[in-house]
Amino acid sequence: MVNRGGMGESILPPEEEKVEPTSTAENKKDVILDVLGEIGKYQLLVGLLFALMDVPHGWCMLLHKFLAPKVDFWCSMPSDLNYTELEWSNVISTAEDSCYIYSSTDDEGEGRIKCTDWEFDDTQFQNTIIQKWNLVCDKKLLPNIASTVFFLGTGLGVFTAGLLADSIGRRKTILLYIALFNLSGILCAFSPAFEIWVAARFLWGAASLGLRSIKIVMSLEMIGSSWRAIICVAFIEGGWTFGYLTLPLLSWLIPDAFYLQLIVAISILPALMLVYQLPESPRWLLATGRHEDCRRNLEYINQFNNKVCEIPNLESKKGEEEEKSAAGFCDLFKTPMLRRTTIIVSFALFALGMLYYGLSLHMPEFNANIYLIFFLSGVVEIPADIVPFLLLNRFGRRLNLCIHLIIGGLLCMATAAVPLGVFSYEWPIVVLAMCGKYISQSCWGIVYLYTTELFPTVVRSVALSFTCSMSRLGSMFSPFIASLGYIDPKLPIFIFGTITFVAGVQAFMLPETNKRKLPDTLEEGEQFFLDNNPCKCC
Repeated sequence: MVNRGGMGESILPPEEEKVEPTSTAENKKDVILDVLGEIGKYQLLVGLLFALMDVPHGWCMLLHKFLAPKVDFWCSMPSDLNYTELEWSNVISTAEDSCYIYSSTDDEGEGRIKCTDWEFDDTQFQNTIIQKWNLVCDKKLLPNIASTVFFLGTGLGVFTAGLLADSIGRRKTILLYIALFNLSGILCAFSPAFEIWVAARFLWGAASLGLRSIKIVMSLEMIGSSWRAIICVAFIEGGWTFGYLTLPLLSWLIPDAFYLQLIVAISILPALMLVYQLPESPRWLLATGRHEDCRRNLEYINQFNNKVCEIPNLESKKGEEEEKSAAGFCDLFKTPMLRRTTIIVSFALFALGMLYYGLSLHMPEFNANIYLIFFLSGVVEIPADIVPFLLLNRFGRRLNLCIHLIIGGLLCMATAAVPLGVFSYEWPIVVLAMCGKYISQSCWGIVYLYTTELFPTVVRSVALSFTCSMSRLGSMFSPFIASLGYIDPKLPIFIFGTITFVAGVQAFMLPETNKRKLPDTLEEGEQFFLDNNPCKCC
């Protein structure tokens, strides 16, 4: 067993450890954990299933790198010309750029002709959106716009998923979004027009991130606080990292973008049958007053875990749960402390989304191998899935998040001090950016866990969905900031780092949640923020 550095406690709580009921009033008890305990075989298997579902999610979120890579192109020979292949290559070689051709008989350069069709180098990639729809020259910004539309879809998807999960349940929402993930991905592969492909990618992004947010909420609703870091960071973030590492291999083995999209789309289907067999989240059933269904599901989980435990009278929670089910999105902004927390967490996730996807999808390659750079960018995420959950229980959520954001921002800002053209492949810039990438991945697990603990139960799902949609807003800006690399390759990384640094500083105003009873109602949430406010001046 791994000890919490110097505390003499095991970071992995023993499976047989029971959650003891509190000695306070009935409404202070956590009925679900009293019955299920901190962890069990069922909760571990659900966490593993959701981790495996994060592999296709990672593929989908990062796929744009291999759907719109930079490829060499040149003008196609007009139909009214009759040059040999050698003669035509001599003509296009005189062009200042690949968007025009020049008459070889015109010394004054008056014979510049704008190309209307192009040929592409397909030795490494085939059927990319750039090759399929000629997205070059006047249309060169369309891939960035498509990326922005995709992240717009993720923002809308994660927000609507939170609303649906609170309305129709976690399980039904996950099933619905798995089906949407599959169908929209297949539509992307078979799209006959760029506009249809962009619309399909919008839906694919909505399904992909919506799935992830509800998976996290559903898994964390059935486990104790000491296991949340393990399930959220080590399990689910580990699934994302495995998807990150395998995507360049998958793209290398399947260079045709048509088949690549098809495989990513259908890879989620096995999860559909498994999730269909899962019972609904008992905590959601209790919150919506479905006490008999909640009791039945608790009995099923305990039977699966070979655990015998008497289930208390759930009707005694009726009044409290009716209050819980009445809360909604607007309540995030009604009270001062909850409003401040929502704004701070939203900005932190905005900065994190911008930094992470800016470095993941727009990492400067400096003529290095695209697969190698992408793979190395994923390798740095392996320790990022291990180190945080070792530190979270000892040093808390708040300090970990702030330090990671500040260090990540400073590392990226330091790239401005590295001169260009001095080092081979500009390796110092790549190393600093990779370190910033490691920091950003570490933050994802921390911030997902922290957000679910910060907000009261009544608004937890919608709070996670809303703040995650802010991270998609940041990722929407990342391709346009990355386009500033035409001015200076270091400029985008410096901007990403500056915004992340500011987010890290302002996160110090958040309260600590480690080893503390989490609030359930809005009133408890406001009082929790007041009692644990690290910044008494505001």
